[in-house]
Amino acid sequence: MQTYGTGRETTPVVVPGPDGDLTGEQLTGPVHAVPTGSADLELATSLCNHEVRAVAGDPFDPAADDVCPVCAERAR
Repeated sequence: MQTYGTGRETTPVVVPGPDGDLTGEQLTGPVHAVPTGSADLELATSLCNHEVRAVAGDPFDPAADDVCPVCAERAR
């Protein structure tokens, strides 16, 4: 069985700061399966063809509660 890393979709956020607003991304949504070896926060294409940010170090577990159902099916 092939192993996969994890990734999550992002939502743009704006945080007010003392020198002006800062923009960034917040990880949201279910956990997706991405190619193993993706660098932390690297853009990667998940098994369900979504562009997500990789979360380095965490292996994808298709049986976990908060995973994308399409990625879970394709990872099995």
